[in-house]
Amino acid sequence: MRNLSIATLFVILALTAWTQQAQAPVEITSEPSHHLVLENMFVRVFAVSVDPGKSSLMHRHGHDYLSVSLGDAQIMNTKQGAQPVAASFKDGDVRFTPAGLVHAVANSGTTPFRNRTIELMQPTTNAKACTEACSIPIPCDSADKATCATVVKLFTADQWSVTMVTLPAGARYPQHTHLANFLNVPLTDADVTLKNQDQPETVVHSRTGEQTWNNPVVHTVTNSGKSTAKVVVLEFRGRPAGEGSESLGPQSKETPKPHDHN
Repeated sequence: MRNLSIATLFVILALTAWTQQAQAPVEITSEPSHHLVLENMFVRVFAVSVDPGKSSLMHRHGHDYLSVSLGDAQIMNTKQGAQPVAASFKDGDVRFTPAGLVHAVANSGTTPFRNRTIELMQPTTNAKACTEACSIPIPCDSADKATCATVVKLFTADQWSVTMVTLPAGARYPQHTHLANFLNVPLTDADVTLKNQDQPETVVHSRTGEQTWNNPVVHTVTNSGKSTAKVVVLEFRGRPAGEGSESLGPQSKETPKPHDHN
């Protein structure tokens, strides 16, 4: 019975892929699986969700984009004019795709395919994944290094960088500076305490996938919860606060904290 179910699923996905190929591509803003949640002069962020056995429409990506996976998933990726190709994603995977992709995504797994698709509104140059010396040293006094904060560089470009910040329960990310605007995409629910320079501490609860847009800041971050906090940070280079830092479009249900680096 299980083999029959799997075979049936793949027949459905194959028929769906064939149907998508025959359809004219839609713009990403008209694709029902992509929900616009944030927009400014730097980024357009879409919450993407495709249930098992379902497929997106064939759609067009007119900008370079980064995707941040929320959970493990298996898909069939069908580029316009090509055969479907299987692809797997792990929770927290970050991938960069140049502008011009036209494709449809069918969920061939048993869990929802979820991500944040972050369109980069300005052209990207020299984008590359980090492959060596990717760990950024973070001061930590604990003898047990497993309890220390870690920051790992994932991607760099001339215009931005992407890091993964991991804070075990009780860990502290000492005072550090964000020189430009940055976007946080939490991979976990977490409770953190923020100490911005010359301001009182603020306790923040972040939820998985609920991105926040932030202005430049100097701050300290402490995981005040009982579980590990993980967040993907997309940081832009060189533009001061007030020049494009204000959100112009839909946000998550809660009002973002202006300096939420958790």
